[in-house]
Amino acid sequence: MKPSVVVKGLACIGCWLIPNLALAEPLIAPTAIDWLLDCPLTATARLDPEVVGRTQCGLVSVPRDHAEPQRGRIRLSVTRVGARQPLNREGVVFIQAGDPQQAKGAPFVLHLASRWESLATQAYRTLVDRYDVIELSTRDLRQGNGVEQAAQDMEFVRGQLGEARLNYLGNAAATRLGSRYGTLFPERVGRMVLINTEPGEPLATGVEQLLLKESAHAGADGCVSRWLGDFLAYGKQPPASARCLDLGAWE
Repeated sequence: MKPSVVVKGLACIGCWLIPNLALAEPLIAPTAIDWLLDCPLTATARLDPEVVGRTQCGLVSVPRDHAEPQRGRIRLSVTRVGARQPLNREGVVFIQAGDPQQAKGAPFVLHLASRWESLATQAYRTLVDRYDVIELSTRDLRQGNGVEQAAQDMEFVRGQLGEARLNYLGNAAATRLGSRYGTLFPERVGRMVLINTEPGEPLATGVEQLLLKESAHAGADGCVSRWLGDFLAYGKQPPASARCLDLGAWE
């Protein structure tokens, strides 16, 4: 075959490839989350090194007002502690502490994941091994539409992560966020645990949820830890006699 024929053939193949490559789908779909190379943790943070090794930190761009996206965007931080067994991963747990003062030197999710790592129960081993645990920085939940916008932020990030559903753990003020999210997007909720809800707080209906209450009574902390883990991992509800179960009449 003459060299000129080979050159012409390659040129034709190139002409076909260029437009088709331009139309091809990327191997990894782009998202609005910018994952950082390193997490900005302080040197004084006392964390489990194995948990830190599974952690990613990033920034996500969300609409300033989800009802009026033309008003611009803001950036929120997102922290993900990956499942210890990613090939057996079953889903994600979004967590919100409800008290920013609890997180010292690092996002609260790292302290929580380190705590879960230390609990030697099958439920917590399942959560550590098979679930990503995610914390999204929230807006001021005390403002007029802060809870509404934060719920929309969480739904936006869920979509960016490509998760069909999420599980949720919220404490104190963050229980309002979980309830609002469950009301707006019940089909996107796997299991939800709300701790220390305010009396009379409206709750989502049609979602699988567990309400717990911390108390000064002896053994209450162990009760909350046990049933939080059993419910998130397996959907197991505590008996009505459990001291930490919030029945709306806690003393």
